[in-house]
Amino acid sequence: MPSAHLRCHLLIGPPGSGKTTFAGRLAPLLRGDHDEPGLILSTDAIRAELFGDPSFQGPWEEIRAVLLERLRHAIAAGTPVVIDATHARRPWRLLYTQQLNLPRPVEWIGWWLKTPLEICKSWNQQRPVPVPEAVIEDYRSAIGHRDFGPSRAEGFAAIVRLDPAAGETSIEAIQQQLKGLNRVISSSLPRDNEKLLHRYSRLLDLERLLFLLRLLIEYNGLDRSDPGTAIALDQICTPPPQGDLADQAAVYLGRWDSVHGGNNDGYGDAHAIREDLAWLNANGFTTLDHCSDEPLDPGAFRQRPNGGINGGYPAMGDRKAFIRVMSLLRHILQEPFDGPPDGDASTPSAPEPAGKPNARRRRDSDEFGPLYRHLIGQLSHLEDSYAPNQEAVLRRDVIKVLRLYGFLPGQKGKGRPEVLRHGYAIGTALLSKDHLLELHDLLRASMQRLSDASQKPLLSMLEQRLRWGGILQMNESSQRRHCKRALAIRVLTDEPSNSLADPNISGAVERAIRERRRIWLQHRPDIPSDTEQKRLDDKRFRVWPLQLLFYNISWYLAFETHSIGGTDQRGLIRVLRTDRLNLLGHDGNTRRAMEQDHADAIERLDRLHHVCGGLYFGDDIDAQLAVMRIDPEHVHDLSDRQPDLLSESDISGVCFQAIRFHCTAPVFRLIREEPKRFPAEQTRYSQPLPGDQWTAGPLDTLTPNGTGSSHPYPVQILLPAWTVQHDWDLRNWLFRWGDGVRIESPIELKHRHWTTAQGVVNLYTQPG
Repeated sequence: MPSAHLRCHLLIGPPGSGKTTFAGRLAPLLRGDHDEPGLILSTDAIRAELFGDPSFQGPWEEIRAVLLERLRHAIAAGTPVVIDATHARRPWRLLYTQQLNLPRPVEWIGWWLKTPLEICKSWNQQRPVPVPEAVIEDYRSAIGHRDFGPSRAEGFAAIVRLDPAAGETSIEAIQQQLKGLNRVISSSLPRDNEKLLHRYSRLLDLERLLFLLRLLIEYNGLDRSDPGTAIALDQICTPPPQGDLADQAAVYLGRWDSVHGGNNDGYGDAHAIREDLAWLNANGFTTLDHCSDEPLDPGAFRQRPNGGINGGYPAMGDRKAFIRVMSLLRHILQEPFDGPPDGDASTPSAPEPAGKPNARRRRDSDEFGPLYRHLIGQLSHLEDSYAPNQEAVLRRDVIKVLRLYGFLPGQKGKGRPEVLRHGYAIGTALLSKDHLLELHDLLRASMQRLSDASQKPLLSMLEQRLRWGGILQMNESSQRRHCKRALAIRVLTDEPSNSLADPNISGAVERAIRERRRIWLQHRPDIPSDTEQKRLDDKRFRVWPLQLLFYNISWYLAFETHSIGGTDQRGLIRVLRTDRLNLLGHDGNTRRAMEQDHADAIERLDRLHHVCGGLYFGDDIDAQLAVMRIDPEHVHDLSDRQPDLLSESDISGVCFQAIRFHCTAPVFRLIREEPKRFPAEQTRYSQPLPGDQWTAGPLDTLTPNGTGSSHPYPVQILLPAWTVQHDWDLRNWLFRWGDGVRIESPIELKHRHWTTAQGVVNLYTQPG
């Protein structure tokens, strides 16, 4: 009676290792359901059929289609099959042992021909068309990989190792191996039965999950909006794949060289990847708000209806091992560089004794023990995690899983990665490598060009961790990096001691902002007179600090003045230069009881900055509060009124005043290039003149003066009256155009413009 399952055979070996000769001896010794011998399926023979030449590689898809059709037909008929091909890489072997759905269960036997390299090269020269020796060396190296070489974990019922050069593939030797297969398989099954299987117990499913997670980490979630990520992904596959994230990941995994050297079709199952993505998300690997205290759920084992049987499982095929390793991996993703405090780091060990194989292991235990103990403690609350004495188990998991599958940097040269002493970081987490370096450069520019010394601790920590992660070279000086973007502006004011511009004091102000603490300030005039200097002690006032702002040439402090009395406790929003302010100290331990009060003040600050187009907000608290009630559409409608109907207008308690001036063509062109200087709803420009080469936009509504005018282009800006009357920054911007603008209204501003220009003329025309 035919057996319920069929035993088939997969040959493994580089070109020239004697596979074809071995297959010719093995197949006649096999017997099918009807006592027929085994069928040899050779990829070289199929190439000869399809292309007329066994050495012509041809499209692998066509070759595989023929091979799999014949394989299924033979298995359905109960004929044992011998597949004669190199099967040098793991995905090529997993195709048969774990990927296929076959007509009946198959027990796969792997025959690994461990022919010495020089013998392979010698036998290769006897072929009609020799294979390049580089291919032989590459395939033999891949097969002999310590961790990714052939093993029962790939779904084989047994792996038989033979050396044809030593006479181990004679017919008698093969018969002996065939007789012993039942005993070898039976002795292996108890170990497999001890494992508590789960959803990812099969090696194909486990590696697909691991490589998918690494792909998402290394390539920024496949986000092509990041130029660096897009370039890196194009090196894997061009043109970019279409579809959802699972469809795209399937294509990349199938072609990614970091997955066993590319051509990894077995990992490119979009349906399975879509389920993997859902599992990663549900278990906190791809979400930032997942609680790390929640245990992992590996899911139930999925028995395939047909395919390989009696095959082995990887170490992580056991539920407890999977939970242990994946919990460690998730923790490192959620808490990169989570290591012991610096004081717990052990000192470097003594030099490794020569000739002692266990010296490296003892050194690892001494040198990195604090890190291992720390991580075990961090994971101890999770079920099936590491026990307190399992430092060696954690070390093995780091080496055999995290580093092996590319999550952690490997050994470089003779030294170990410096990151091991401080914790692990996987990929770049939230940002790509290019974005992290840009962030570093901008932070450094902020500190250097804008005199923002408060950023120094943050910059130092960022540089340290970028070096730990291998993103910034260990010996690379931050001053030697050539930035893609730089800040040309710099602080032009002094940093007088005891002022808020002093780096030692600005940090105290930042803490007060963060803690919503009220402070005492003292305002110093630009050029204090003797009388004013004596009255400085009387110029102190209490404020709620809100933000430090860089504007034009200096740093400013935005604050809300403390309101005394009254039912409305909101105070005036003001902005003053930090080098003109002294910090006198905290106002006791007074803090805002409600965070919402601080948020409301920040909202008023932002709204005032928008409406005023600068940092001067007047001195009327009622008018400031009224700004929050303004509907931008009302301002928009007011801006469209004719100038003879508009000089001043009150909207919700805020007095707006129109500035109207006329420009020459060059100045008008420059002003139109600054559309964000003032709010769009408060700005109107001239329409184009006949012959102008630009198209009118939504703000170009004013009637031009005509081609005969020296200043044909009108501009109208609607601003709060306090800005028009007192904001020096507005006057500096308007007056800098010289005779390129002619002010029409308000009359006071027109007169000030004329007076300023006349003063300059008098300076150069009057004698002396």
